[in-house]
Amino acid sequence: MRDSTTTAEGGRATELDAMHEVYRKGGQARHKAPHVVYSLATCLHEGCSQPMQAIDFRLEAFGKPTHETLVRAWWDNTGFVGKCPRCQGWIHFTIRGKQALSAD
Repeated sequence: MRDSTTTAEGGRATELDAMHEVYRKGGQARHKAPHVVYSLATCLHEGCSQPMQAIDFRLEAFGKPTHETLVRAWWDNTGFVGKCPRCQGWIHFTIRGKQALSAD
């Protein structure tokens, strides 16, 4: 007998992956600047409470060549790294999430 919970969760994951690909390919084709709303509301570095949930990265401020490179990296699922404005800790930002990085 199949476990219906596992099947439902697997189906949901497949559906989310498919929706992610549609969103990613659409943004990539249109060269849209990245805007994101993360489920985690703050910086991920210990002790830092910098709000970091809804982000407009404003990549245009870095000039056209950098903007274009970072937009490509965003939509191809590589993402990019930036510093928290409060604690100066490094964070890897992607469409699907953010991850605290060490200075190393």
